Amino acid sequence: MKFAAIDIGSNAVRLIFTNVYESPTGPHFVKDIMYRVALRLGEEVFLKGKIAAKKEAEMLATLKAFKYLIEVHQPVQIMACATSAMRDAKNGKEIVEKIYKKTGIQIQIISGLKEAELILSNHVEKLQLEEDKNYLYIDVGGGSTELMLLSKGKLIDKWSFNIGTLRMALGMVKQKNWEKLDKWIANFKGKYNPLYGIGSGGNINTIQKLFVKRKSPEVHYNDLQLAIHKLEPLSIDERILKYGFRPDRADVIVPAAKIFTYIMERLDIDMLYVPKVGLGDGMIHEMYQKMTKQKKLKK
Repeated sequence: MKFAAIDIGSNAVRLIFTNVYESPTGPHFVKDIMYRVALRLGEEVFLKGKIAAKKEAEMLATLKAFKYLIEVHQPVQIMACATSAMRDAKNGKEIVEKIYKKTGIQIQIISGLKEAELILSNHVEKLQLEEDKNYLYIDVGGGSTELMLLSKGKLIDKWSFNIGTLRMALGMVKQKNWEKLDKWIANFKGKYNPLYGIGSGGNINTIQKLFVKRKSPEVHYNDLQLAIHKLEPLSIDERILKYGFRPDRADVIVPAAKIFTYIMERLDIDMLYVPKVGLGDGMIHEMYQKMTKQKKLKK
């Protein structure tokens, strides 16, 4: 069976189709295809507090296009979630209502904690985390960073901070948000050693692809430092020409590396596992779980 997830982020909007195959060993999630539009909702929201008419029209056009793709793929269920930019936008709820009336797509503006929950939902299984170890899951997005602390197979705490790559690129991360992050880290620093890191988001995937020669899905602290060293002196155009970045990746990849290193330095984390999964994958996992539960209740 096929599921569809729409992830409306601060930097880009994604439509993901995933097939789920049931077997005696459990469900297997196989990504079919992903469509991505660099809508950059956060650019206006973080600077002006709302989404202007032109950007609203672009968002509606994108969701209309997604609707036609959904009709072609015919998934059994769809789920659409909006994150940091839409959370902050004064007219976010109003736009959601307009899009529903014109496309039939119901968008949920989810909290940072719900975002963290969805991000984590299928990753523990995918990574096959060892039950006797401690992990910090770090998801760096355009508008926010979600952190989840796991110890011995249990979720200890999760939090969302308004520290994102696009916010940083625009100079819109407030000092109080760094202080909130430091305070959250201080609450458990030294209590869960050794602490292993897990990193997710498009930027860490790109860094792993370009700056890590090892075949294993890992990014070390030194790899992130190397990425910053090579990329920061270059202009946006130079990054695009030298590394083939999309324009909306070229200006946020250095802020992403700095957010990861900031957290890793404070917790003595030297290496991140990089599973290459995100919010959309978690949404599909949740839909499948709910459908399976409903089927069992009907029996």
